[in-house]
Amino acid sequence: MADEYLPAVQWFKSSYTVTGGECVEVAHPAGAVWVRDSNHRDEGHMNVTPTAWRAFVRGVASGRVGGK
Repeated sequence: MADEYLPAVQWFKSSYTVTGGECVEVAHPAGAVWVRDSNHRDEGHMNVTPTAWRAFVRGVASGRVGGK
């Protein structure tokens, strides 16, 4: 699903983005959170609930998710 219909200004890059590295962008249309790969924007986005997104962000911040 292409995202051309959502203005680019509504997408925000992750604060963890490294130039040339893996990075995501997030948008917050009404009642949803969209996540996409900023290197492959034309491949669409994943849609999650705000509750699920908050749980994911808390898990990453605490080290329970995404740790190496």
